[in-house]
Amino acid sequence: MNVEQAQHHTETNAVYSAGYQCPSNIALVKYWGKKSGGVQLPANPSISWSLGDLYASTVVNALPRENGQAFVFTLAGELKPSFEPKIASFLSKIASDCPWLEDFTLHIDSQNNFPHGTGIASSAAGFGALGLCLAHIEQLIHGSTDLSARIQDMDFWQRSSYLSRIGSGSACRSMFDKPAVWGLSDAVSGSSDLFAVPLDGDIHPHLQGWKDVVLIVDDGEKSVSSTAGHALLEAHPYATARFGQAQKNLGLLVEAMRNGDVQQFIAIVESEALQLHSMMMTSIPYYVLMRPNTLAIIEKIWQFRESSGLPLCFTLDAGANVHLLYDGKIDETLMNFVNNTLLSYCKNGQYLCSTTGKRPVAIV
Repeated sequence: MNVEQAQHHTETNAVYSAGYQCPSNIALVKYWGKKSGGVQLPANPSISWSLGDLYASTVVNALPRENGQAFVFTLAGELKPSFEPKIASFLSKIASDCPWLEDFTLHIDSQNNFPHGTGIASSAAGFGALGLCLAHIEQLIHGSTDLSARIQDMDFWQRSSYLSRIGSGSACRSMFDKPAVWGLSDAVSGSSDLFAVPLDGDIHPHLQGWKDVVLIVDDGEKSVSSTAGHALLEAHPYATARFGQAQKNLGLLVEAMRNGDVQQFIAIVESEALQLHSMMMTSIPYYVLMRPNTLAIIEKIWQFRESSGLPLCFTLDAGANVHLLYDGKIDETLMNFVNNTLLSYCKNGQYLCSTTGKRPVAIV
């Protein structure tokens, strides 16, 4: 990856614009815990599917620096002061990588098409889109205006992943249509702690075309943020064992995805979800993000899979909501199960549907 620092821009009156629609993602092997001494470096590797129908849309206009102001942020056109500290921190952390930023005021407008802060990786989509916009503007500053060439350029996607990671670790995995791996792993060629890479090799047809139904158990802000949760891993009594298990599980999951071993895939994905929440419940201080209806939905999914024999499983992100993953070939049967059996456990009957395996798209 080319992560050389961008040179200072000399055309002080130039204006540059970029916009991207960036998907959220759902981790299959979970990222939970950071290495010390770095910026957003994972303590274990993770792998995810992008969720192409759950996304953030972000547009950035870089104007000549105005009154020393680094950025103006709006959420769907409205000023959102509560978001400003996180964006300011992000821009400060990437300043040495992007020295051109000091010449501009960034006008950033972003919006999600799904609820923020509910464990659906809203920060991943948002910072993924922002990282893409900054990498795009950086190339415009260097004189590259060919969008089609940019889309084909792996250096561009890795640069975007690298920048996005500094804002939100899981954001770096939202760049690819193939399963995305972030963190060093012997099982994945080219893997890195600095950026995500698409899984090399072919995925077996049995594990292509899967979909996700996100069952909304709780649409409020989480009681403990992911940032705070990661910090608790530093003194967690089971952290070392967990990091080792995640390494092993990633290798097994990659093997299952290449060989089409759906049963192994299901077993690892569900185990990873429960391990993630077990780490929360055994942190000091401990906390619980699952709710009674989270467990009720999991039980119903297990019962339905046992009785039907269909390829489906659950996973959880850092929240109460349940992701129901399934082979898209059983779409009609699966949605009947959701509407007839699971809907009553969802808050106000809410759920979100998405395909997997879509990459970001330029919108400006």
